[in-house]
Amino acid sequence: MMAKEEVKDRIRCFVCIELDEPLKDEIWKLIKKLSALAPNLKWAREEALHLTLKFCGNLPKATVEIMIQRLQESIKQSNIEPFILELSGIGGFPTLKRPRVLWLGVSGDLTSLLGLQSIVEDVCSSFREVHRDDKPFSPHLTLARIKRPSDITPSIVEHLPLVEFPKLLWHVKVLTFMKSDLTPEGAIYTPLARYHLGGAA
Repeated sequence: MMAKEEVKDRIRCFVCIELDEPLKDEIWKLIKKLSALAPNLKWAREEALHLTLKFCGNLPKATVEIMIQRLQESIKQSNIEPFILELSGIGGFPTLKRPRVLWLGVSGDLTSLLGLQSIVEDVCSSFREVHRDDKPFSPHLTLARIKRPSDITPSIVEHLPLVEFPKLLWHVKVLTFMKSDLTPEGAIYTPLARYHLGGAA
């Protein structure tokens, strides 16, 4: 077990792509409708919506500082240009009928997205404190987490397959290294670094 001093010297962090406000507004409208059908699920907060590329865990501050620099160098060298994604369709892990997680699907220029995620994975997992994820990357935006199967109501099970979410284009220009502080009200996210793709301003 870590001493309190050690915990203070660590940063819980992840690498993600943030959403612009119009996209968040549309997703939030969907969450509000669905949460009325299953209020006991742990629904995502509007300000916390993002696409995670790599969760790094609770890392020493010194490691985070080096990782931020290496990510900047690797992304600059990659020459990955800004690209377009599309949000559409609701799914669930492991299945939509018996979900533990409800999510919104991501499509569009997945070649660029997967290339970017691969760079992030290689850089972050090169540090011994970070576990390399051997499972294929499955891009999605988390809408809700289900702790108890009983929280999934019959009404939302019937409604989910019928939901028609508008296809929304999403211009990805920036990658974010994010700090996550856990609180009783939920995680508070603070950007520690942002990387502009293709030298975009």
